[in-house]
Amino acid sequence: MAAIISDCGKYRYRLEREGVGLGSTAIIMVNPSTADATQDDRTIGKLRGFGERNEWGRIVVGNLFAYRATDVRELGRVADPIGPENDDHLNAILAECDQVVCAWGPISKQPKQQRNRYLNVMALIRLAGLDPLCIGQAAKCGHPKHPLMLGYDQPIEQWCAP
Repeated sequence: MAAIISDCGKYRYRLEREGVGLGSTAIIMVNPSTADATQDDRTIGKLRGFGERNEWGRIVVGNLFAYRATDVRELGRVADPIGPENDDHLNAILAECDQVVCAWGPISKQPKQQRNRYLNVMALIRLAGLDPLCIGQAAKCGHPKHPLMLGYDQPIEQWCAP
């Protein structure tokens, strides 16, 4: 278990967990919450469950926004929700992983001024030569669903960004 958290503690750029299978799976979420190098939050626990059922090896979590918050609405109230080093870490994560699962949830939950951020991250995914996946079918808005409330029976599927 490992994590890269900024010196100020406000940003988490990377979180790693070892799985039961082979290879490395990047998971791109919306923003980090309380999980760190030694402790899982509910979402990370759920991702580990999906990893076990899908025989993922190492799980490496990155985020559209690196700012740590338990409420996504907080992203609209901070000067830099993305984080000064986030894209560098996302590029590194994508370069070392075999597949990428997008799991940031419906775009409508993000602050309006930040709803296009996923386009920048999709460009990084394409640059890394990876085909985006999601857990189950995409939400009505076309974006990948957040894993927390999904059943473990949901398949991993190809995802096409809207």
